[in-house]
Amino acid sequence: MVPTLALLMLGLTLIPGEVWHAPANDAVYRGFDSNLVYVSASGGTVYVSTNRIDIVEPPASKPTVNLATALLPKLASSVDVAILEDTGADQPLRIGVWSPWTLAGYFVVFGPGTTKAITVDTVEGGAAGTTLVGAETKTSALLGHYQLGTHYQVTFDVDRARGSIVGTVSGNDAVDGHFSVNSTQVPQLFPQVQLSLTASGAAGAGSGHAVLGDFRLTLPHQRWWTSAVNDPIVTTLIIGLGLLGAVAIVIALVSRVRSRPKFRGVTRLRFRWLGLAAVVVFYLAGNIWLFPLGSHPFDFGNAQFWAYVARVYGPAQLYYLPEVTSLARIWGGIPYIEASFPYEPVIAYLSTAIGWINSILFAGGGAFSVTSPQLGYVIKSVNVVFGLADALLIYLIMGAIKESRRWQVTAAAMFLFNPAVWVSASIWGQTHVISIFFVLAAILLAEKGLPAWAWLALSAAVLTRPQMIVFGIFLAIVFLRKFPWRQNLWAVSWTVIANFVIWIPLTLATSPSLPVDIMRNNFHIQEAGGNAPALTTVSEGAYSIWPLVTYLAHGASGLQRAFTPSSTLLLGSITYQLASQVVTAVAMLLVAGALLLRKWATREPGSYLPIVAVGVTAFLLLVTDVVATHFLLALPFLLLCRRWIGTLAYFYVVAIWTVSTFIPMYGELALVLSGRQYPLFEAGHNAFTNFVVWLYSSDRFITVSVTANICALLWLTLFAFRRPAKSPTMRSA
Repeated sequence: MVPTLALLMLGLTLIPGEVWHAPANDAVYRGFDSNLVYVSASGGTVYVSTNRIDIVEPPASKPTVNLATALLPKLASSVDVAILEDTGADQPLRIGVWSPWTLAGYFVVFGPGTTKAITVDTVEGGAAGTTLVGAETKTSALLGHYQLGTHYQVTFDVDRARGSIVGTVSGNDAVDGHFSVNSTQVPQLFPQVQLSLTASGAAGAGSGHAVLGDFRLTLPHQRWWTSAVNDPIVTTLIIGLGLLGAVAIVIALVSRVRSRPKFRGVTRLRFRWLGLAAVVVFYLAGNIWLFPLGSHPFDFGNAQFWAYVARVYGPAQLYYLPEVTSLARIWGGIPYIEASFPYEPVIAYLSTAIGWINSILFAGGGAFSVTSPQLGYVIKSVNVVFGLADALLIYLIMGAIKESRRWQVTAAAMFLFNPAVWVSASIWGQTHVISIFFVLAAILLAEKGLPAWAWLALSAAVLTRPQMIVFGIFLAIVFLRKFPWRQNLWAVSWTVIANFVIWIPLTLATSPSLPVDIMRNNFHIQEAGGNAPALTTVSEGAYSIWPLVTYLAHGASGLQRAFTPSSTLLLGSITYQLASQVVTAVAMLLVAGALLLRKWATREPGSYLPIVAVGVTAFLLLVTDVVATHFLLALPFLLLCRRWIGTLAYFYVVAIWTVSTFIPMYGELALVLSGRQYPLFEAGHNAFTNFVVWLYSSDRFITVSVTANICALLWLTLFAFRRPAKSPTMRSA
């Protein structure tokens, strides 16, 4: 019964969304949200309400409103426009689509009051700002003439898959203009880069006043993070299977209440309570002190935005609304990138929880600003709590694999007070400590002989971020070898059922294939060339092997060593990205093969940990486009390997990995943070920050760090693949 139900659920999840009936539109948004549009007054005044945007343009002003930014192939919009004043203004209003990457645009222009002409212009060149400025007009076509106070509906329908942009301008004064452009006429508008829908004014020596209203943004059906489904058969299957799964879970839990296993390791904790309390207080106080010191404007800004979207619009909208919203404020007003949510359901639910917590504590249960400091503190507080839980899990795992109490405390403390962990969780604001929590929980549960709970925790880890798929593969092999096949069959079945039931609020609103679709699109964006070359580099500042390769192969220096586009040719027709994919795949296969073929790797408690640590560190060092914060994911595995690699190698590997994670994280933060917002962190005011920035971009330090990381991996590999001479010693009393 249970395996059959799980198989049916898994089958429904694996069926591509395109098989089912699809809606005409994936999402339709109406009106204006001040948290979603970006306003640059530039000497003017812009009032934003739910139904209206007033753009007042005194002399010399150039106000701008960014309404949407998207990488999506298809996008449609409609907005009501009225010009209320055009007294000598050069351009009372211009609205259209453009790209800051290719410096090309297609705009409907409401011209000066002397002509009151409505034209559609193709522009190229110039410079990217809050809108495209200083561009040269290549073509211009007259659509009609406007009258003051008359309302005109302006539409844009973008379909880059077909290579066309079409639109209309229509009013009740007989204006009925149609326009179109295709990829042959203006190819710069159709590459796989972000397009922005922007309205702006240019008063010049005069003044103007324009009003926008009745805004509608439509996402036509397309496969992106998910392929939306609107099929009663699918709805029935999801609800029916979900109810069966929920009933099965309740029955199983009730039947096991009396025989539930006990975590003896927790009850045998022998910390002195006063000392433990002091450690926790110091950890919490130190991290809380770091909260206002800084936040990564891009990653953390996105996290704040996701919490807002999940709270106000619902968690399912995380897979649609961020795709058309640019947090241009964090890019100096330039709408370079949309605020995509590339994560699986676990982080979607976490964002929802954060949004609700902030709403209840600081907004009376209502909406809130995405830039509120309180929201930032809630996000970082959640990180800090998970960091504390991670250290506890490391302590418990070290005990489960028969390490001494001294090494249990040492490993936990080396994580809890690791500077890279503090910077990631409490300054940068990243959620890697949450991914670490679930993967450590899976290891502990496996060592406690609880396969069902171990598989469930592992699935949660995989559903936190794309990089965790590698962790999932390695530990899945371990679990398959560690437990009898019958236990694995039931454990995996219960995991599938539990996940299917938990995902229902998301899959009902999107598609049952949501988790698979997200994984596929992440690969497409990051590894299959679906992103702009400038956004896919050999490294995002991390000290992987590639900054050393770019230095040796192309003479790159400084930060360019890390930020060389991965599409750059390395050898012949082989790009860095292709080379990375090949060597990473080979390394992952070798590690997976070792876990499959070496019986001793799963025979003794924790014997697989050094091999998994090799696989994880090799993955992070070999794959392109890795951010320095991702290196934190390997730290717990390194901390758990003390018994197999020896004390000297242990401290060397952990120290090297900590330094090569901390320096690039801190260095990047120092370069992107505004000194005006965070003066204590800014290099000009902080000698330590200035020193770290120098290290971060120093050719000598980059070379030494990458070389040290490679040596750490080789040393770890040497010990990990060596067959143990004898069984592990039992933990001392």
